[in-house]
Amino acid sequence: MKYLAARGIARTRAVLYSVPFLAAVLPWALITGLFSGAGPAPAQDSSATIRRLVEEKRIINAHEHVQGEENTATLLEEMDALGVGKTVLVGSPWFTISLYERAGFTRYDENNAAILAMARAHPDRFEAWPTVNPTDPAKLEKVKRMVEEGATGVKLYLGHGYTSRENKYIFHPVAMDDPGMMPLYAYLAEAHIPICFHVNPAKPGFLDEFVQVLKAYPDLKVNTPHFFMSSMVHSRLREMLKTFPNLFVDISFGHDDYLKSGLQRVSADRDAFRALFQEFPDRFMFGTDYVVTSLRPKEHAWYRDRTQAYLDMLSTEQYKTPLLPDLPLRGLGLSPELLENILYRNYERFQQLKPENTRIERALDWSQLRVRPDNRAPGQALPPPERRRR
Repeated sequence: MKYLAARGIARTRAVLYSVPFLAAVLPWALITGLFSGAGPAPAQDSSATIRRLVEEKRIINAHEHVQGEENTATLLEEMDALGVGKTVLVGSPWFTISLYERAGFTRYDENNAAILAMARAHPDRFEAWPTVNPTDPAKLEKVKRMVEEGATGVKLYLGHGYTSRENKYIFHPVAMDDPGMMPLYAYLAEAHIPICFHVNPAKPGFLDEFVQVLKAYPDLKVNTPHFFMSSMVHSRLREMLKTFPNLFVDISFGHDDYLKSGLQRVSADRDAFRALFQEFPDRFMFGTDYVVTSLRPKEHAWYRDRTQAYLDMLSTEQYKTPLLPDLPLRGLGLSPELLENILYRNYERFQQLKPENTRIERALDWSQLRVRPDNRAPGQALPPPERRRR
């Protein structure tokens, strides 16, 4: 059954896709329990739970980008239509918005100002997590000022492994454990301000850099998006979550290419993903990472289909999506309790956490991380791997 199915007629967003309309027309399938060693739990009917989440707009989107204040009305309309009560807006450089590589890490100050203004205008619907340039000597002062202006978190692209045509990192000018970054981490840990920290653990040195930061500041609250970019290496994700108690994960896959492959990956390895969610019921958060812009306007059906795919992935046994029209997919069939955790409770807990004197009780097993420790000095950033020549 489709969660966010809409009538195939011309519509006025505020009417046809209002929350009361959706609540009236959206039937929900029976939801099965979690996979366990003793076999699947009996099927559970989560329709009332999901209907309530949509009606009350309880869903929290922990990871989204927006071009600017001009997109406020569109984003609010989509949130209302899809049952999203709150969206975390992360600061974005112009490359993220435009996909124009030469733009690089620019115009982020303007985007920070925009998301802060949106959060002030709609404090119950938006949170602002601005970003900073790691090479900016005034980054700590900027973050403190933006916290005073209403920021409730920080987005860091340091650790993002995208390389330019010249095979240079756009987002990783220094190591994550560069001495110049340490005062910022110390402030955020002490103030209990979380980081959305995009990290590609497969790049040379990146995982070691990130681990050193988490060890140095164990009270730091961190959301690593996209399953810590480890949805193909569950042992790595499990090892990191076991070791670092204040490390959380959002389930966004990002761009359509990654989303499509992610849905297929979950479908093919359903029991392993079920086990992962069951083992860490309080550590996964809902996120979409759609990137809402005026440059590439998207109709309601675009948002509906992708949001529905995420919800189907989490809660159904089998589903189909227009994203992969010829491919039946298997969903996780998570319990109502786990669905509520992922869709809003875990984010609320994450923000409310005030870690003090957190102890790292276990040593990392690097064999489970599936990445060899790099021979690098503390604070040293390694270059990107050489590209293969054809």
